[in-house]
Amino acid sequence: MTQTDISRAERVQVKLFASKAAADPHDLVPVFHRWIREAKVPDELLIDVTDYTHVWRGPGILLVGHGVDLYYDLGEDRPGLLFARKRAFEGDLETRLTDALKRALRACADLEEDGLEFSATEVLVRVPDRLHAPNDDDAFTAFVPVLEAAARAVYGAEAVLVIEREEAGTRQPLTARLRVEDAPAVRTLA
Repeated sequence: MTQTDISRAERVQVKLFASKAAADPHDLVPVFHRWIREAKVPDELLIDVTDYTHVWRGPGILLVGHGVDLYYDLGEDRPGLLFARKRAFEGDLETRLTDALKRALRACADLEEDGLEFSATEVLVRVPDRLHAPNDDDAFTAFVPVLEAAARAVYGAEAVLVIEREEAGTRQPLTARLRVEDAPAVRTLA
């Protein structure tokens, strides 16, 4: 696997974890409907809201868009906002990751206006593109500098970053956990 191969990966997912979660995830349904009415996500056609809270450790409440989906995700028994770019993405993988991080932070800052709180110190990052980013050692090795560059573009050149690999294997997408020491508040980064 070469850097060029992984740079062709198109889909990315970024999850920021809630430090103060919604008391009831269903409370986000009217919030996400308001986002549709107000076209809250720039350059995105938001379409519908779906409730997946019946799925254990599942996607929770989903805001469906044309190019992106936003989930109030309940995975790992740790609620958070999962930003998933699925199409209509420009640039290479570093550009896509930088954009996804910025948009996820902006969405978290908007949700904080509705009483939730998020931490920018830990970010789950997935590349669900098995063709260009298989979950193997070569792809992860090529992915680390790309993720580091994207994180530095958002958190600053001096940020202390730790990038750890999540489960390896063909059943899971290429996944990394980014930890940022002394990360500023979400609102500061958004």
